[in-house]
Amino acid sequence: MGIFTREILPLVKALRAGDRFATAAIIRKTSPLLDRDALRDAGEAQQGRLDRAKGACAGLLALVDGQPPASLRDVLRYVAEHRLFTVPDVLLPFATADPDPADEDDADENEEEVDNKSETAAWRQALEAPFDQVDKYDRYVRGVSQFDTHQGVKGLEFPRVMVVISDEEARGFLFNYDKLFGAKGKSKTDLDNEAAGKETTIDRTRRLFYVTCSRAERSLAVVYYAENPTASRDALLQQGWFAEDEIEVVG
Repeated sequence: MGIFTREILPLVKALRAGDRFATAAIIRKTSPLLDRDALRDAGEAQQGRLDRAKGACAGLLALVDGQPPASLRDVLRYVAEHRLFTVPDVLLPFATADPDPADEDDADENEEEVDNKSETAAWRQALEAPFDQVDKYDRYVRGVSQFDTHQGVKGLEFPRVMVVISDEEARGFLFNYDKLFGAKGKSKTDLDNEAAGKETTIDRTRRLFYVTCSRAERSLAVVYYAENPTASRDALLQQGWFAEDEIEVVG
């Protein structure tokens, strides 16, 4: 994602702010359009390259601020077409137009199954995200977002905390909130580990839940996505996790 967070996003921010100096600095530093060697080779045609860079920037701003919202792939294609930045090799296959639908229909099903598990498939899905998500992603990976993982907040404190829980979205086996809250029964492995005095999924989940909830200094909200909300509510009350007036079932 480096081309988006380190090159395209800063340029878009400078363009939106109308900061011509920052815009020029970004283009001069990393764009092939104003590469020093390219400008030298252009000779008397340097003004033409400057005009191309200016027009490409204006078009980029129109694309990302237009409707419908531009996807990452839309922006990548534009950048490649106008040579605003150098597209990394791993993203070059996505910087061109979509293949003919007829060709896709003829693709072998086995190849499609393999591709769905590949890095290429992951990039294809990621690049469908709206471009404006890049800023949120950048803030998240730099640790300045209001969101973080359950493990990532250890040692931090905040006035207000919302803990979002979903076993389905977590797609793992190390933690299981349904089991912790009593909405799901213990497995044979859980029972065997308990009998042997070994750590269980419930033990790990309880510690993680403590970490997240203890980050709150003044107020705490827990959003729990459950397969059966009513049964989960009953289990929470039965095990004394929350009082009745602290639970609200939505949906």
